Amino acid sequence: MQTIPRDRFQELLAGHIGLIEHADGVQPVRLSSSEIHLYDGFNQLAASMTAGVRLRLVTNSRRLRIVMTQRQAFLSEPGQWRAYYDLYVNGRLLPHVTATGGAYIGPTGVVQGDLQALLDFDDLPEGEKQIELWLPSTAMVVISSIALDDGARWLPWPDERVRIVFHGSSITHGIEAGSPSATWPAVVARLNEAQAINLGWAGSCLISGLAARLVRDQAADLIVLELGINVHQDGLLKERTFLSSVHSMLSIIRERHPKTPVIVVSPIFCESAENIAQSGGLTLERMRELLRQVVEVWATSGDENISYLSGLELFSGDDKIDLPDGLHPNADGNMRMGGRFHKAAVLALNQARLNRQRQVP
Repeated sequence: MQTIPRDRFQELLAGHIGLIEHADGVQPVRLSSSEIHLYDGFNQLAASMTAGVRLRLVTNSRRLRIVMTQRQAFLSEPGQWRAYYDLYVNGRLLPHVTATGGAYIGPTGVVQGDLQALLDFDDLPEGEKQIELWLPSTAMVVISSIALDDGARWLPWPDERVRIVFHGSSITHGIEAGSPSATWPAVVARLNEAQAINLGWAGSCLISGLAARLVRDQAADLIVLELGINVHQDGLLKERTFLSSVHSMLSIIRERHPKTPVIVVSPIFCESAENIAQSGGLTLERMRELLRQVVEVWATSGDENISYLSGLELFSGDDKIDLPDGLHPNADGNMRMGGRFHKAAVLALNQARLNRQRQVP
């Protein structure tokens, strides 16, 4: 088999923010690799999981073989989440697969098992085809080699579709989604023939300046901010600091995206936090009121491209059967959220497409 040169990997990858060079390969991450040291350890872990990261190429090879190292995350026990890979060939999804091999990493940071992993697709359709391989949402992957049939042609397949940048918690990260291409941001992208940049960081959406700078610095036709749930725990933000943090995030983003549509999404339903605050913090009910107020302030001050969407329109108490742990939507819940967002945000999505056509920054 022929191997694709390692210095060409960056041309094949999409959905990531940074690339980290290791002795054994290239690691796509969802934050700036040059600033990773500025984030706390848990945030680094969450943003190093490859949610929404894809390998894209056009080739006539019948075989695609990827050697890598893989660390599959868990909170309660190994195998809590499956490290599925989704392979699309000419837009058609093949059955989900898992790699052979790979290790587990738990909340203590201890790695269990053999890191070495292998993906081998050996019966791809004949002829030239478009390949899009979605990496797992809850694993850290370092790609060591990508191999194709001897003599096969290949070219990068850049993603030039409308670009939607999502930032949020584990709910946006999609840790309980059925597969990596079935998180609610991925569903939104598919329904709109767009691409999603998933900056959902499990347990790490703290409405921070670092996150705001990262969102600000991305090319984006639409920006979606799912805010609130991660600062409920331990009452991390009180009312004044919550308001200040959200205004600050929007101000930083607007520095480079003055006209880009922004949708602020408040927390979805979480029964244990709806009207109960922790350590003097905020209830989810109050967060929704405050986020709506923030958006109204910006809109009445002349920002015509900002809107508010209640998380309850995406996932309410009527949906709690699909909230098995009381916090994270399951596979059906993610699909439903994606479909509902598509309908609720139609104006902003249409504006994003129009801006792309006009090339408005």
